[in-house]
Amino acid sequence: MKISMKAAIIVGLLAVIIGGIMLAQQAETAAAFANEKEAEAEEAERMQEKQKEDILTQADTLLQGYFYQEAIDLLKSDPTMISTATDDAITVKLAEIESASASLVKYEGPVQHIFFHSLIVYPELAFDNKGHPAKGYNMWMATVSEFKKILPALEKKGYVLYPLTEYIEPEPENPKNIRLKDIYLPPGKIPLVISIDDVNYYDYMKPDGFANRLVMGDDGRVWTEVITPEGKATLTRDGDVMPILDDYVEAHPGFSWRGAKGTLAITGYQGALGYRITDGLPQEAEWQRTVKKIADTMKADGWNFACHSYTHNSYFRDGSLTLKLIKHDTDRWIQKIEPFVGKTNIYISPFGVHFKKEDPRYRYLIEQGFRIYCPVSNERRITVNSDNVVMPRVNIDGYSMNFRRNELEKYYFDVSDVLDPMRPRLQ
Repeated sequence: MKISMKAAIIVGLLAVIIGGIMLAQQAETAAAFANEKEAEAEEAERMQEKQKEDILTQADTLLQGYFYQEAIDLLKSDPTMISTATDDAITVKLAEIESASASLVKYEGPVQHIFFHSLIVYPELAFDNKGHPAKGYNMWMATVSEFKKILPALEKKGYVLYPLTEYIEPEPENPKNIRLKDIYLPPGKIPLVISIDDVNYYDYMKPDGFANRLVMGDDGRVWTEVITPEGKATLTRDGDVMPILDDYVEAHPGFSWRGAKGTLAITGYQGALGYRITDGLPQEAEWQRTVKKIADTMKADGWNFACHSYTHNSYFRDGSLTLKLIKHDTDRWIQKIEPFVGKTNIYISPFGVHFKKEDPRYRYLIEQGFRIYCPVSNERRITVNSDNVVMPRVNIDGYSMNFRRNELEKYYFDVSDVLDPMRPRLQ
């Protein structure tokens, strides 16, 4: 069958048109593919930039907290993130961290160890003279308001929280003895130890505006349970030194050397941390598990625990303490409290009592492993006694803010900026 010339032309035109359409579709497909690849490349580049920004932010936080090697390791963890450009952000940050690490200097100044008791949350209850006499609280306690004002003042002075346990190390030649460790900090920084006496939440304090106990929050952090003046139990981040300091360090990492916080001085009578773990009550086993979980969480977050005696009995203060009494007291703490807060080499003395270094009562404490002994004094120096050290601590409370004002202002903060207006005049 013959095809006319006209039909052939039409067929040819159709073929050309179809071919053109196919070529256009192929070109369009190729362009779309290229655009998709370009978009994927741009997205990958954005993701890498975002990852780089995140790493730089994390490294900067580590740098602020004096985690120099950890910050360097993080920045070098992915070599593809580092370009050869001299202004590469990671290269610049690495140089900054290495410079900061190299600039550390040995601290040669006085020892700074300050301590608080549990904070007054509601001054209107503590100072109302109902129940426990207001004068005692006024003398020996600080309020939440005061503590929150003290922290930035300390930071402004150049203080950096430093671990109490990192002040000593075994002598290489004689490991039974200890020596002071060298402390290296940025120029102008001062190591600071903060400790808190009697973190037990005794029954007599509970109606007077203090926290009721420490608790584990749903977020895995340690909170305070506080009973409001209306009698309602609430969980709060500002019921005592510990959560307040945790939050302050999180917001101001430069105030803490490698995450260090402070030391909790625990007695044994009426339990620990607000739980009656030594009285044989039906909930005792549950409460013991709770105390251990809280203590473990806090130790992982930069806190230490110390023995503050078991009884905190007046025989520590009135001169009637015998060797037999201190043995009984210390052994009870080791048996009943240590299993739940952990072994410690720190003894924070009740009533700030001092011993002579060869006193048999003192030697018994050292023989039980308490190598760091902390009485109360404003000497601000450590005494090394071969196998132990004595580190004095300074009380921060109503008494010192009223009667040792010049000393506090010289070393720590302006009392007039801190003093709670609800605090009664102290005679």
